[in-house]
Amino acid sequence: MLLIKNAKVYTVTQGVLENGNILIEGNRIKRVSSEKIDVDETNTKVLDAQGKLIFPSFIDAHTHLGTFSLEGTEMDEDGNEMTNPATPGLRAIDSINPYDPAFQEAFETGFEIVFTGAGSGNVIGGLSVVMKTYGKIVDEMVIRNPAGLKCAFGENPKRVYSSKNQLPTTRMGTAKVFRETLFKGKSYYEKKKRGEKVDFDLNMESLYLVFDHQIPLRIHSHRADDIVTAIRIAKHEFGLDVVIEHGTDSAKIRDFLAKENIPVILGPILDVSPKVETKPNSFENPKKLVDAGVKVALMTDHPVVSIGFALIQAGLVAYEGGLGFDETLRLITINPAQILKIDNDYGSIEEGKIANLVMFDKNPFSVTSKANTVILEGNVIIEGGKYV
Repeated sequence: MLLIKNAKVYTVTQGVLENGNILIEGNRIKRVSSEKIDVDETNTKVLDAQGKLIFPSFIDAHTHLGTFSLEGTEMDEDGNEMTNPATPGLRAIDSINPYDPAFQEAFETGFEIVFTGAGSGNVIGGLSVVMKTYGKIVDEMVIRNPAGLKCAFGENPKRVYSSKNQLPTTRMGTAKVFRETLFKGKSYYEKKKRGEKVDFDLNMESLYLVFDHQIPLRIHSHRADDIVTAIRIAKHEFGLDVVIEHGTDSAKIRDFLAKENIPVILGPILDVSPKVETKPNSFENPKKLVDAGVKVALMTDHPVVSIGFALIQAGLVAYEGGLGFDETLRLITINPAQILKIDNDYGSIEEGKIANLVMFDKNPFSVTSKANTVILEGNVIIEGGKYV
């Protein structure tokens, strides 16, 4: 067993314990209390965390870790199969390189969990995965696979296929590819559900998961009208589950998003790309969405913004954007856990949840702050800033 005592514990969902104690048994949290927890210290590792701040593992809800490398060449980029605008049968897990240095950077920053997957070159890009950032074998790092089907509206698929003189070159074309593929998926799903014989189709099998509500469509869209188009087709025409990725212009339609109950994974807010559709970027956008009742999580979109800057980005949202520390903390813990459907085990410090914890000497949103201790599934991996 492992006992952490005398810490300032940010549970996220149940307030802050000023002199908190956490007892871990195996890979799960057994007890969280502001009262002393008595244990047999001969059989228990004890960490005295006096003066330290403890949080649940941070979660980056949208990255491309392992599929696009900051240090690699074009031959190391495996996130966009730009040979067909609709490739739902692709699986990100088959492209992920767990030795991408960004995994270590994420882990040491306190982001023990990430969502990673295909890029936005295609209208439908493939299946994504939620995984741990510590490990050597991708299959052993998986938390949820698949976790969503990547789709994209706006500039990116237009740019890719305009250069090939191929559909889609307009937003109408993107919508046509999207709608047509969903019609095929719906037909496949309904036939299979009725018990009719269907010829196995890997693309359609991915869409089966979407129509069966096992996974959502994760739709890359910046402009407000692209977001509305995505929801019109996916939710209203086909009744599918939708998560908006990026949502740069989403504050304009925040009441609509709240009414539609559509979560937004916002960012990267530190992005300085020259794209027209990202111009509405603002540190105030998260607060506008949260105040309107939209479920929001933050992303780095690594490598667009290195995941090592994730906490700095969060700090700017909290203090420059006016959202505040506690609410911003939710955007990198419980909110992404809920959006990713892993909140039964992750996203907060609660009894029964998996013991993924990160400890800091001071406010983690400070530019000079660094994780002191990182605990993964009840195991102390980093202690005092060094790997154990």
